[in-house]
Amino acid sequence: MSEICSILRMTLVSVRNLSHISDMSLVEPDSDLRSRVLARIESKPDEVWTPGDFADLGARAAVDKTLQRLAAAQELRRIDRGLYDRPRTNTLTGRATVPDYRAVIRAVTRRDNARVVIDGMTAANDLGLTTAVPARIEVLVDARLKPIRLGTQEIHFKYAAPSRLYWADRPGMRVVQALHWMQDMLSQDSERQRIRTTLRRLFADPKHGEAIREDLRAGLSAVPIWMQEFLREVLAGSSSEAKS
Repeated sequence: MSEICSILRMTLVSVRNLSHISDMSLVEPDSDLRSRVLARIESKPDEVWTPGDFADLGARAAVDKTLQRLAAAQELRRIDRGLYDRPRTNTLTGRATVPDYRAVIRAVTRRDNARVVIDGMTAANDLGLTTAVPARIEVLVDARLKPIRLGTQEIHFKYAAPSRLYWADRPGMRVVQALHWMQDMLSQDSERQRIRTTLRRLFADPKHGEAIREDLRAGLSAVPIWMQEFLREVLAGSSSEAKS
């Protein structure tokens, strides 16, 4: 009887050990996973990454552990919860560069499955309509998120009702937001011409121009009358230039 009990105890210990090894294999990242994660990051060195961006490479727990270890080794930089990038150094100052706020916002939308609309000054800066750089970037979002500080800048997420997120994630979003911010400038002939010229150049872009033009036409009724009139003017000019 004692021999049977001993055999049962040994079997139970073996099963527990196998179970522990199995659990560890699900969590402990391997060198191959590390290499594949780094290779993907190197393919887009200016991007900001989330664990979900590597879901096809391995189990979530293993991916999390890999990212944590890379951050601990300073091969990656942890920007915020679940946000990482490849740290770089400014050749002039010798200091670490600040992450691109646009890449951070894109990563937040993926991390939290959120819809966002950026503020007008930021949109105008992105489109080359102004050289003003906002110290506080305001983002309307359908989730409650904490601010993210990037050097001297701060991304502030403001919860908004769905009705205020009509242009979220749409090609024309930046144009609409920028024009809201620049409304007063449109009353000046020189500024109006400058904005018109810049937008027509954007609309003629072979990669993104058509998508932006079609999106603005589709959503024209959702913007104020003054903006409708200006956009019709710009879009008409863009269409005639495209045909020529």
